[in-house]
Amino acid sequence: MNIIDFNKLNKSDLIKDCICKGGDANNLSSEPISKILPVGNQSGIRFAGTAEQPSLVVLYSTFSDIDWPDLINGDLVTYYGDNKEPGREIHETLGNRLFRGIFNYLHLNRKNEVPPIFLFSKGSAGFDRIFKGLLVPGSTNHLETEDLIAIWKTQNNQRFQNYKAIFTLLPVQTITRKWINDIVSGNKMSQNSPKEWRIWITK
Repeated sequence: MNIIDFNKLNKSDLIKDCICKGGDANNLSSEPISKILPVGNQSGIRFAGTAEQPSLVVLYSTFSDIDWPDLINGDLVTYYGDNKEPGREIHETLGNRLFRGIFNYLHLNRKNEVPPIFLFSKGSAGFDRIFKGLLVPGSTNHLETEDLIAIWKTQNNQRFQNYKAIFTLLPVQTITRKWINDIVSGNKMSQNSPKEWRIWITK
């Protein structure tokens, strides 16, 4: 098991299933994902840039929410959007607008505009997080009508919609710090990007 110490998060590579250690403080300053990547330290769907044009995306889940059961099944990931309570339309949340854009890129043959998507789960202690891998939207086993679905739910006698999205985990074992730095500087297709990512984008 690979473990990255909290004080080394901003310099280390990311290895699939590695544990990213949280800090000692009992507040969000101990949250590790925001030290690894230039995103916030809260919410499940995080991004650098804007929801309409993100340069990179983080999906974080505890995988324990009964109402919104995110799931990893082999290389398939089911992940729910961020409109999880009544009172807003489906695209009033940043995360759902981001999902709409990413899947538009996928199905409009604009895959070169899809940002790198990093998946993390909750660790076993404190603010620890586990890097689960690099995602791309959609799946070879799902049609366009199946990989991003607006579903209805009822809460407090109110009906509302949220997205259910399907992603695929690429067989990438290591995300290098060099590639992360390239992404931040605007060059996600650099020579430091994983081969599997380049193949998915271009084919």
